[in-house]
Amino acid sequence: MNLNALRNFIAIVETGSIREAADNLQIAQSALSRQILRLERDFGAPLLERLPRGVAPTTAGQIVLRHIRLTLDQIRGARDELTALKGLRTGKIGLAVIEPFASSVLPDCIARFRGTYPGIVFDVRVGNTRQVTTLVKEGISELGIAYNAPREAGIALRASTRQPLVAMVNPQHKLASASTLKLKDVAAWPLILPPGGSPTRLLIEEAARRSNTQIERILLESDSVALRLAVALRTDGIAVLAQLSGENDRNAGVLRMLPISDAMLSDGRLELLAADGRVLTHATQQFERLLRTTLKFGNQRKQA
Repeated sequence: MNLNALRNFIAIVETGSIREAADNLQIAQSALSRQILRLERDFGAPLLERLPRGVAPTTAGQIVLRHIRLTLDQIRGARDELTALKGLRTGKIGLAVIEPFASSVLPDCIARFRGTYPGIVFDVRVGNTRQVTTLVKEGISELGIAYNAPREAGIALRASTRQPLVAMVNPQHKLASASTLKLKDVAAWPLILPPGGSPTRLLIEEAARRSNTQIERILLESDSVALRLAVALRTDGIAVLAQLSGENDRNAGVLRMLPISDAMLSDGRLELLAADGRVLTHATQQFERLLRTTLKFGNQRKQA
């Protein structure tokens, strides 16, 4: 099977247009269409659905797309291993990470890694936990860093480390001098929370249910960590989020970070994810070792 045709199929799916993909690849649209027809004959199923504006992968196309990405990754991995025989000089590391990790720990990790391996290129996608797991599952990113990711088929949990939820308040808040809080104490104030249905929000709601705490006074719901912290600074609201998310503001003295003693909220996990069965490139394996050392990741607990 033609590897270029497989790569070109990915390009069509990512652009949503045969014409646009042909322009980007600098090949004739008719030639690209013939490649897709040959792939559909080889796989015995239509791979693309023609829409009024562009194309989208069929169910069969989504399955083929996932396996094409894995196949191309394995080929890149073989090339990387051959390169590794001469030293780790080139390669690409694809990561999908939650925003707090991207703005705190990740830049230092990249700088340290590049100091040893200056030829390595990083492709980093930033999103919430659900977006991270999707990017990993679809093979777009090799490794994911997420918070309390839901267990699902196709995702392997490679490692995790404890990352409790904390309360962030402005320094003038009446609770700012407290050494620790209970969820009931926090819920008595306007709450600044992640959006409904998110893994962190579900964890907060389950902890509230178990402690018979009512979550009623909500000031803000948002998937933007920066916005939640900014609102906490300017109001009497309390932002409940992972410790990692508030460390920059805590260290700068902008906000106060208060532990929450409820056991369930103390056992949140920062998790290292990969697609189940995926073979990581040599460069990514080396970077994973750095991540494990930096974050003190424990061994893999289970797979989904």
